[in-house]
Amino acid sequence: MAVSGITSSLPMADTSNTLKTVGKSDLDRNDFMSLFITQMQYQDPMKPMDSYQMASQLAQFSSMDATMKMSDNMEKLLDFQTSQNNLQLLGLIGNQVTVQGNGIGVTNGEVAAPEFVLQSAADSCSADIYDAAGHLVNSIDFGGMGAGTFELDWDGKDGRGETVADGAYFYKIKARDAAGQDVGVETRTSGHVTGVDFASGNGAQLTIDNFINASVGDVLSVK
Repeated sequence: MAVSGITSSLPMADTSNTLKTVGKSDLDRNDFMSLFITQMQYQDPMKPMDSYQMASQLAQFSSMDATMKMSDNMEKLLDFQTSQNNLQLLGLIGNQVTVQGNGIGVTNGEVAAPEFVLQSAADSCSADIYDAAGHLVNSIDFGGMGAGTFELDWDGKDGRGETVADGAYFYKIKARDAAGQDVGVETRTSGHVTGVDFASGNGAQLTIDNFINASVGDVLSVK
């Protein structure tokens, strides 16, 4: 009697699974000591580890342990120093600062006068003021100016004479000498520190006049 073939209904084994790493990839001082003790337990009694090899491995362990302890202590010291620096930065709140940048904060219609520095004398000099969206708000013509530091005296009004809304603004200085060549300009932002942000990935950030952000490293002076 003929026997028909039998088809298995069992599912095929999944061969797509990849091997997974067991254990951890980084070894610490405890792992090193465990390996060292295990090595001693399973060494060939007929061929024990010579004293030089043992001393060498013990010296390596001692050096590694001292290095890791030093690293731990350095991390604790850096954390303490960072916390101390952060506490000192909180003392800036309420103080007037001047930082590198070209921002202008308008709060309750009041504007802190920023500064700009002309590297050489200018036959013509003007300032264009923009809102946060980049729209021109007002222009101020200063005429001819010598080299030096000057305040940008803006009254917080637009070209129609209306007071602008509170918020962040920025300015650009255009200065040219008698030959029509551009004069080098350094722009600065002035205002009162109203907050400090420690959560930024770029280090501590100051908030000036509620709207302007500046890095602590950009601070030029504190009053």
